[in-house]
Amino acid sequence: MKKIITAFIIAATFFVACSDDENNAGTGTLKVRLTDAPAEYSAVLVDVQGLRINVNDADTTEGNWMDLTLDTMGQIDLLELMDGVSIQLSDDEIPAGYLSQIRLILGDNNQLVIGEDTMDMETPSAQQSGLKVNVHDSIADGETFNMMLDFDAEQSVVDKGNGSYSLKPVLTVIKD
Repeated sequence: MKKIITAFIIAATFFVACSDDENNAGTGTLKVRLTDAPAEYSAVLVDVQGLRINVNDADTTEGNWMDLTLDTMGQIDLLELMDGVSIQLSDDEIPAGYLSQIRLILGDNNQLVIGEDTMDMETPSAQQSGLKVNVHDSIADGETFNMMLDFDAEQSVVDKGNGSYSLKPVLTVIKD
């Protein structure tokens, strides 16, 4: 009887140890930079207020949204981020796993400058849920994942025809 109990305790200990290893996927580093394609405006100012990611581990199909720490926050002139120029938005440790989406959250201080005129731009969904961009890639334990968000200002600014403009961002993820 003692041999059976001892074998059971050893098996249970082995099972728990293996389960703990599988659930502890570790962490990786996510570096997110922002750049822009050329546009025919004097300035396109976006108010960056947050960056969220959706990461899930191998055992779940639904991800967990987490906020990243921003290195750069507030109003950014996209037109200063052309021809290979970029700024770092975040360099954050995240759980290893499957990175499905990233969301760029904008505030309400988004403006367009044409010549000497500065106009506010509406950003309907960017302030509530954020600008969703699909990533669909994995980050392994100890890995650094570099990502560039290419914000196309030319395609993102919409002339409403009544002298006002709105911002309907066009973003592309470029993985380094």
